[in-house]
Amino acid sequence: MLAELISSRRILKSQLLDFLGLPDNSQNKKDSLVSQVVSVLEVNAAEQERFWETFKSELAVEPVELEEILQCSKIERQRWIEEGKLPILEQRSMGNSGLGIAYPVHDRRFILSLSQTEIDRWRQEYRDRMQNNGKNTQAIATEVRQENEQSRIAFSSAWEKIIAEWEAQGSAEISATFQLAYWTVWASRWAKENQINSIQTIEYNEMYEARRQEWYERKNQAVKLLIQMPYAMLYFYRPLDADKLYLELCRDHQEMMQDGYYWDKWDFFYQNRKQVSRCRECIYSETKDYYSLYYLEIKSDKFPDFSFSYHTPYPIGRKFLPHPETLPYVNHVEQDGVFRFGRPLLEQEKVIHTERDVLLKFEAALVAAKKFV
Repeated sequence: MLAELISSRRILKSQLLDFLGLPDNSQNKKDSLVSQVVSVLEVNAAEQERFWETFKSELAVEPVELEEILQCSKIERQRWIEEGKLPILEQRSMGNSGLGIAYPVHDRRFILSLSQTEIDRWRQEYRDRMQNNGKNTQAIATEVRQENEQSRIAFSSAWEKIIAEWEAQGSAEISATFQLAYWTVWASRWAKENQINSIQTIEYNEMYEARRQEWYERKNQAVKLLIQMPYAMLYFYRPLDADKLYLELCRDHQEMMQDGYYWDKWDFFYQNRKQVSRCRECIYSETKDYYSLYYLEIKSDKFPDFSFSYHTPYPIGRKFLPHPETLPYVNHVEQDGVFRFGRPLLEQEKVIHTERDVLLKFEAALVAAKKFV
């Protein structure tokens, strides 16, 4: 569990080398360094404390994960923060320069130290307080709606200031490009959100699936336009296992595999490739670059604090994007899972960037950007 946690976080290889006291030019792979760190922590309490203190920011717990760990609602989390029960390690921003949505993160050591008994006590204290104050559910809901509206107003104000800055210090073209790039990011996230909902919700599966497809089509439409803008850089990412492989063995070869004590059908295939390939009953296929990605980045030297990026799977992008061999390659950063898979929306983001509002802003930005192509 600890090894997975370290690997999934933005802890650089150089940081692990420094923690272990190894030279910077060490040839150890990151997985090996992670194993060494875990081995040290398992037997040395002092090193455990030094580790958690050294990487407290990298290992900090963000809102969504905190709610999962404590099995609490967003409202409960926010209330416990206001009451001082959940100390904030630091404030972070999702986005750039004034546009970012601020959110708190917490020291993982403290969060993991909380017991279910303590959480239950917090909840009981709140119920008792609400009973004494006579505060009902409707009043709480009203308070939440007011807070959400204030968040939307605050974002709208910040957004207008940023647009004015792009136009005053840049140009109308930069402003139009950046606005479309910004709303394309949110189009991609709503596509991801509807994809998750289509998987988790049986009753409305078709509706969410249709919305997912519509959002991805909008994103692709924007990408087609953005690559024509002077502030776009298009790259290609090809992972080690870029091809999608499919194998179905015939009955005879299935029996041979079982009798031969192979690890699995792929072990059997690689050791008997010619035999399987000649077999008319076995089915084997390769889809080249199925897991490869086009990677688009939008930025301008005039505004170094702003950059927007998204990926498009090769099977989709090849229909309207340049051939991979004509593009520069980009290396995937191992711990940056968002690069490859994106992420769902945070609850506060859904409040500020509603699906309807993003649609309106996206369509308006698309129309404005087309004037410069």
